[in-house]
Amino acid sequence: MDLEILQQEVLWGVPLWRILLAILIIFLGFAARRLINIVFSTVLSKQADKSELKWDDEFVAHTPAPIAAIIQIGIWRVAAGLAQLPSEPFDLQQYVYQGLQIALWTAIAWLLLRLVDVLTSALARASQKTESKLDDQLIPLLRKTLKVVIFVSIAIMVIQNLGYSVTSLIASLGVGGLALALAAQDTVANLFGSFVVFTDKPFQIGDWVQFGSVEGTVEEVGFRTTKVRRFDKSIITVPNSTFSTSPITNHSQRPIRRIKMTVGLSYEASAGQIEAILKDLRQLISEHPAIDQGFNFVHFTEFGGSSLNLQIYCFTKSTVWTDFLAAREDLMLKIMKVVESHGLEFAFPTQTVYLRDEEWPSQRSS
Repeated sequence: MDLEILQQEVLWGVPLWRILLAILIIFLGFAARRLINIVFSTVLSKQADKSELKWDDEFVAHTPAPIAAIIQIGIWRVAAGLAQLPSEPFDLQQYVYQGLQIALWTAIAWLLLRLVDVLTSALARASQKTESKLDDQLIPLLRKTLKVVIFVSIAIMVIQNLGYSVTSLIASLGVGGLALALAAQDTVANLFGSFVVFTDKPFQIGDWVQFGSVEGTVEEVGFRTTKVRRFDKSIITVPNSTFSTSPITNHSQRPIRRIKMTVGLSYEASAGQIEAILKDLRQLISEHPAIDQGFNFVHFTEFGGSSLNLQIYCFTKSTVWTDFLAAREDLMLKIMKVVESHGLEFAFPTQTVYLRDEEWPSQRSS
């Protein structure tokens, strides 16, 4: 009697035993997903902790969710086949199969994207051990490239498996495709700009650069844009097409850093005092430990409006901003001491007005 009940058709002409078994398999899918997460969080996680490698920790942390989703969808696919869903009056079975297929490919794409993150993170750690910064720039670009390829490939597979022809779909775009191509001109220009960055190497990640009104430190180079961290700590995103048309100043590639200053002395200084000060300042520059001795000069350059101007031109050995400031500060303090030792003062803007007590011609004639 029990067997007869199980053989009865209760829904869409499907026997009761098939429906019950399909429901059981659906719950089995939930259980399988839970089991996968437990295995990764306990057994595999402990094994990864024993290893000194970091990629296995990232694998265990990032991949259980998509793997569990793939297994769960696969089990549900079995349940859908067992349920023998009807095709009349509408093809419910086809819709369910297509939905599960889209979900399966989405889960596969999810897993592949997570694997790309694990792979590129391992490559990033390896690149930190090299002196070249080119690989530091290539790894973010590689990550984005792989993710775009995965996304496009999965999308094409889903479209084809749903029964649509990708080639005919592209051909049917017609004028829309032409408009899309015209709209993509900026994207092509940005891709060319990124090609310029990787071939000419005008800068690398971490360099202090300046182009146009943008100045800061390069943080990331992508397909279309480059992210620059300005000195106020804000991020500015620059289209890569900029680099193929505008000049780029890379401050990080200079071997030394310039100090250029004008020292203005009051007009009370005599020629002999100026000569003595020039001699002492040249000796100060030549003996200063932070000043590069490749090229420097100290000269009396002009008679200013309110000062006798001496120009000091030299370079610091270090290009680091804080070291440069410290060297310039020390040099300026020692210049003040030299000027004071000669009994002179720094000039400040002054004006001398001479008055002539003279009568007008009309007054003299009267």
